[in-house]
Amino acid sequence: MSTGSVAGRYARALYIVTEKRGETERALEDLKSLGTVFEPGTRVAALLATPQVLLSDKRTAMKKVLEGRALKSVELFADLLLRKKRLREFGNIVIEFQALVEKKQGIRWAHAVSAVPLTEPEKTRLHAELEKTTGAKIRLLTEVDPALLGGALVRIGDRVVDRSVRTLLETIEHRLEEVSV
Repeated sequence: MSTGSVAGRYARALYIVTEKRGETERALEDLKSLGTVFEPGTRVAALLATPQVLLSDKRTAMKKVLEGRALKSVELFADLLLRKKRLREFGNIVIEFQALVEKKQGIRWAHAVSAVPLTEPEKTRLHAELEKTTGAKIRLLTEVDPALLGGALVRIGDRVVDRSVRTLLETIEHRLEEVSV
């Protein structure tokens, strides 16, 4: 999460407001559901992006769409994004906001890359081991990269555990190059 980005700053501001009101988790649900409404390619997104439509008409349309379907703070936040021409950042803001909520809940994300797809028992074992090692709740994402040749690579935040065959072979290669015969 990069709170220095535009999306990060907006997410942090909304997070502070919703924390004070005790509605952070509900705000996250509302933001996620609005993501499909503001997604590029939808009719609403097209209307809100059209320069021929007056800002006042866009605001009125958005208010009608959101009224009663989202928290007032989320409704006002979406209006702010519209006025500041930042709706294109909405998806990134939701990601940043979710990261803040999960950090508060003690949840960390782990990204595991393996040469072959992990079986369900392997995923379960890896997940349990990561939670045990970190002492945190872990959400595990898995990905396949045949270039690893074998083994796996796991990232949790800025920490990387690389046990891939490719890396081990590269390490051996570098050591052999350093040896003079």
